[in-house]
Amino acid sequence: MEKSKYKRDWSKYDENVITRYKLMFPFYVFEHWWDLLAEENRNARTKYKAPKEFDEFLAFLHIFLPYRAIEGVLRALEQLKIIPTSLDYSTIWKRVRNMKITFPEASDELEVIADATGISTNTGGQYIVAKWGKTRDSKFLKIEIVMDNNEFNVINAEVTSNEVESAVKTVKDLQDKGKKVKKFYGDKTYDANEVYKTGVEVVVPPKKNASTKRGHLARRKAVREFRKLGYDRWREEKGYGVRWRVESLFSAVKRTFGESVRATSFAGQVVEAKLKFWAYAWMVHLANSVVGRAPGIRV
Repeated sequence: MEKSKYKRDWSKYDENVITRYKLMFPFYVFEHWWDLLAEENRNARTKYKAPKEFDEFLAFLHIFLPYRAIEGVLRALEQLKIIPTSLDYSTIWKRVRNMKITFPEASDELEVIADATGISTNTGGQYIVAKWGKTRDSKFLKIEIVMDNNEFNVINAEVTSNEVESAVKTVKDLQDKGKKVKKFYGDKTYDANEVYKTGVEVVVPPKKNASTKRGHLARRKAVREFRKLGYDRWREEKGYGVRWRVESLFSAVKRTFGESVRATSFAGQVVEAKLKFWAYAWMVHLANSVVGRAPGIRV
């Protein structure tokens, strides 16, 4: 069997990757520090030492560095006169922990893919696991991603124990904003009445015990169609194969920012895990808007 070949504009792709990191540095904030700060402090009860726009840079640094290390970086930036003042540990911690994590605006019409992956809370890393094996303390956070199938954008990321509830909320939020969600792709985890109640076309393989007599009408119809076609034909006709894109996203984020979090508290772990996907989403979105995408095309 002949191996698939892909053609890509590697020069453009390389520039896109370089630009992702460049644009995460807030040059505008550095330049307009005092103007931004004056506007924020105009009616503030507590005077800020740094603009709120600076928080995103702190959050980006925190993906790579602990809070004490960030404090050191800010002192160096102050000495270089890039910023007029540094921030202490407590201020950095509060700003990152309380920052509202938002993702790039979704398209007006879109297809979504939902899936979950594990983020390790074992700070020992792969060496400890390889040398000593998994310990009783080895744990994972389950983080669910809802992404745009066409634009490869992250729409939302939530640490959750109930993927269905979280995904349905994301779809409803999109609909409330006037977005048209045309399709919803997911694995068997999402074979639930709540997903079908959103009114979108659901491309989810039914569970083995799925009923054709009970549950939402659209779900019963989908189960009958799946059993009539069989998995292979159903997969081809419904385009279910696009689900590989969310796995590609998981791989890209973990290769870029690592598979584990450093925080020891659950709240801190949740923030770190979400920040990985937040940063990747904005890096890709901003670079695509400046440089343009350079996808691989099968030839």
